[in-house]
Amino acid sequence: MSPDAPAGLAGGTVVQLPVKPGLVGLYLGNVIVPGHFEPHRVQGFAGRAEDVAELDTAAMVRNYGLAKIPGWGPLDELYLLKFPAGHTFPFRTSYGASDREIAAELGVARVYPPPFLGTGYFPGVDHPLPEYVLRLVEIPVGAELWVHRADDAGTRLGQYHSRKVGWIPEQKDAFGEATFFPPPVSLPPLVRRGYTARYRGGDFDAEFAGPGRVVLHPLPGAPAPADFGETYGFRMKAVDQVELDELTFVRTLCRWRGGTFEILGRTRDAADLILVDEDFLTARDLGLSEVDYRVWRQTVPAAELTDFRTEAVPVPLEGQFQ
Repeated sequence: MSPDAPAGLAGGTVVQLPVKPGLVGLYLGNVIVPGHFEPHRVQGFAGRAEDVAELDTAAMVRNYGLAKIPGWGPLDELYLLKFPAGHTFPFRTSYGASDREIAAELGVARVYPPPFLGTGYFPGVDHPLPEYVLRLVEIPVGAELWVHRADDAGTRLGQYHSRKVGWIPEQKDAFGEATFFPPPVSLPPLVRRGYTARYRGGDFDAEFAGPGRVVLHPLPGAPAPADFGETYGFRMKAVDQVELDELTFVRTLCRWRGGTFEILGRTRDAADLILVDEDFLTARDLGLSEVDYRVWRQTVPAAELTDFRTEAVPVPLEGQFQ
């Protein structure tokens, strides 16, 4: 078992990620910023909702350690992306260090700058909150964006329907980014990545929709089976993972100037990359853009890429992941 396997999580655990205030409108407005941001995906540091259920907004901000993050933004409001984990597969306990040698002694390669603790807990000040690293995934069906203000129980700002429909905001008369691209807004298939499924002999894109349950989407240009329902003009079907022939997590990796990257988009001359190495020293040395908290991306000349490979990792039934 990996030394940072996600203890304390199950598919039904509700997790939440603090969201940088400046990104909230981009999510709700289904805004894609080429090379920097897609509202259908998330990556970062997650916690369990149950661990902060009794805390007020100010206490959550303190115990997530947001005041220690330069440039996070205003702290009088806390924005959270919430959803059932679905599966433990994309999560890891946040063991690591700010020094490569210490991280290696722990048996991991995760190297982040302070306030990262590397102990498996958020860098808070009052209560130790378990912290998990979430790899880049397509947002699960039914995810919600919430805002918590002083002395309130939180307000839901919107819900994510699916990769074919996007975010549906609660406030219909808002202005700004949250109204830019109303649903349905389909995720452009620039490069196939994320969960893929074999179901009754067919090949589909997939996304989690609760513990052990996935939504299937026909591939672009492929007809949908007759039993797929229609939502917002798109055909899709929700099934239990046990009904699938197989479930796989797929991404295309490459090397660029000594670092390992995933290719998220590509033209003939350029490629949009996201750093796979969890090493801020690599990001610093390569001059990458930190587009979200500890998420580094760059658009580079395609001719400079080497060592292309497709990584396809089987996703076992919940409870069997090692």
